[in-house]
Amino acid sequence: MFERIMIATDGSKHSERAAELGIELARLSGGAITAVYVADTGRLSHLPEDMALASIRDLLIREGEEATGYIEEMAKRAGVAASKKVVEGNPGEELIRFADEAGVDAIVIGSCGRSGLEKFLLGSVAEKVVRTSPVPVITVPGEKVCD
Repeated sequence: MFERIMIATDGSKHSERAAELGIELARLSGGAITAVYVADTGRLSHLPEDMALASIRDLLIREGEEATGYIEEMAKRAGVAASKKVVEGNPGEELIRFADEAGVDAIVIGSCGRSGLEKFLLGSVAEKVVRTSPVPVITVPGEKVCD
């Protein structure tokens, strides 16, 4: 039933908790996971031209590689086939687009992410994914209410 599971990550502890559940679901169903990170490069467009936008973009991509690599390793240790993907753009839109193009059977996402403003933004991403996804979405809360 769940052969291809997409796990959305932002590198936070909350998304790692979601990854644990997604990996276990894949293990139990004999499926595979793809860890996906969206580098929100659209938020850079309002910055002044003289800022080193390429450096900021590179930092976001590197953060995505680390976050997805961590989940890929978690899956491999659990004996689950895994791949990873870093994409750029609006997180909610790109997660739905990737899920559609990859033909995933389910999406696993944390219900909240990092603290402060980023927590609010990821919460809105999770909400957008839940509202617009054509496949089941499993939202995973943190150990406590979102920090």
